[in-house]
Amino acid sequence: MTDAVEVQITYPDEAAAHGAAAMLVEARLIACGQVGRVTSVYTWEGAVEDEPEWLLTAKTLHAALPALAERVRASHPYDVPQITALPVAWSTPDYLAWIAESVDA
Repeated sequence: MTDAVEVQITYPDEAAAHGAAAMLVEARLIACGQVGRVTSVYTWEGAVEDEPEWLLTAKTLHAALPALAERVRASHPYDVPQITALPVAWSTPDYLAWIAESVDA
């Protein structure tokens, strides 16, 4: 196991996801962010929703998660944004070093 984590955050549109990725990279809270379109099926206020969304997948360190979550929640358009983190079980040493060098944690 490593200190690296992969964070997933959904946004209502591409501009919001790209803006968040840029903001988090500039703040050195993530090493990189990848943005792609997804469809989310979920319940909200008693109704089943089926909506297109944009997923920001970000590479960072576990120690950066509290500051990352605070920054995302302060600027996110959703009342309850998805902010989930999964541990990176393995990666190449040079990639892990790059993440560590790119994130202030």
